[in-house]
This record gives sequence, structure tokens and C-alpha cells, in this order.
Amino acid sequence: MYIGCNWSKALKFLLEKDEVKIDYIKAGAYGDFENEFSTMRSMKPILIHGLGKFERTGMKDINLVDFDRANSIIKRCSSPHFGIHLEIKNSDMYEGMRDENIYEYMCKQIQTFKKNIEVPLLLENVPDSPIEHTVFDCYPYFQPKKLTKLFLDNNVDFLLDLTHAKITSKYHKIDVHEYLNGLPLERVREIHVNGSGYDEEGFPMDTHSSMEKEDYDLLRWVLTYSKPYVVTLEYAGTKKEKEADIIASLKTQLREIQNIIISR
Repeated sequence: MYIGCNWSKALKFLLEKDEVKIDYIKAGAYGDFENEFSTMRSMKPILIHGLGKFERTGMKDINLVDFDRANSIIKRCSSPHFGIHLEIKNSDMYEGMRDENIYEYMCKQIQTFKKNIEVPLLLENVPDSPIEHTVFDCYPYFQPKKLTKLFLDNNVDFLLDLTHAKITSKYHKIDVHEYLNGLPLERVREIHVNGSGYDEEGFPMDTHSSMEKEDYDLLRWVLTYSKPYVVTLEYAGTKKEKEADIIASLKTQLREIQNIIISR
């Protein structure tokens, strides 16, 4: 089982000092990606996560995805797979769209990605909470039975974001273990981990903060039911943190993840 981590100045510093051990750097192919590419690739293979078009299972403007560019980037990075969000936005939908229509539409888009991407396609669960509904325009499509049907009927693997599952469970007052047990854990190929927090209204949200005890415990638990290829830490520090604190926290988290993997 391998370890991945979001690209950041802190990760670069720790890798140069040989103070942490990882197998993959995670990065999106947008923003400063091309400027940072040679540095990242000289250190590790890159897990590509995102092309800058908000790739998702319900995207209406799938024609914006340049699959030739995507496959070229995947090859340059030696990315073993490519993940998109299992998500549909309200703006993707037409009036009167029912659950069965959403299912059929997402199946069609999943197959388009699957046929055009030259590595295995993964689907990532997204959080369901008020900020997702308002800020990110997400339609609530989080129920385990609905998600599992999409995985099985399209024969794709699972990018399990544990924080997203935790947020969904907290918001809907569901036990997180019960929620996860309803998902196809046998299909998990990658796991994302990080800490979380709350928005101004007190609702759970993904803050990409440092992992806490509950996050490590949840990772230990899910690894008894799944066999991922890679566990990826989605932490690059927060705006309120000083660089020295980010470096220290990143080092601690990566070492704890490594210990969890070794001990299983």
C-alpha cells in the first residue's frame, strides 16, 4: 500500500530534507501545475486529480474536457488512475429531472470518461452539507444505495474520501461506520484523508486541516474492510497556519499514516 500527499512548499521542504517517505505527489493539472511539474516529477510520480474543468459524473459541459491533453498529462505523470467527483450540480440538471433520470445521465457521462481516459477511472464521493448546496450548487446525491449502483453498473473503482463521508454522516446524523458499510468498500482503490471543521453556521465542512484522532481511527477502521492501492493526505496547510507549523504538522501526519499502514 502506497502513500500520497498534496503538493506544497512544506512537502517539497520535507522531501528535500528526506524527513518523510511518500510514493506519490498529488496535484491538479491547472494553475501553476506546468511551472511546478518538473520539480514534482523529479521527486515522485504524480497522482493527477483534476484538469481544471470541475470534472464530475453529472457535468453538462463534458465537451470542455480535452481527453488528448488529459491522457498526455497522465502519461507524463505516471498517474496510475484518474478520479472524478461523483456529483451533479443543480446547473447540470434540467427541469423535472427525477432520480432515475439522474442515474441514467450520470451513467452516460461516466462511460464517456471511462472510454476516453487511458487509465482506470475512479469515482470520488463528495460531502453533503449546506455549504455544498449553496456555495458549490451540489444536488444532494449521497445515499449509499444510489452511489453503489453507479459503481457496480458502470464497473468502476472507488476513490473514498473519508472526510467527505464523515461530513455527510455528521450532517445527516448517521453513524459514519454505518454509512461507510453501505458503500462498495471492496472497490476502494484510493483513500483521501485530512481533518475537517465547521462553517459559520456550525455545519460540518471540509477545511483540509490537520488530521485528528477521529480521522486516524476512521482510517484504521476502514483499512480492515478495504485494500486501497494508495492512501493520500490532502493537507497543504491552512491560511491561518505559519509555514513552520505546517511543516511540523505535515511531518507528523505522514508518519502517523505510515505507522497505521505498517501496523495493519
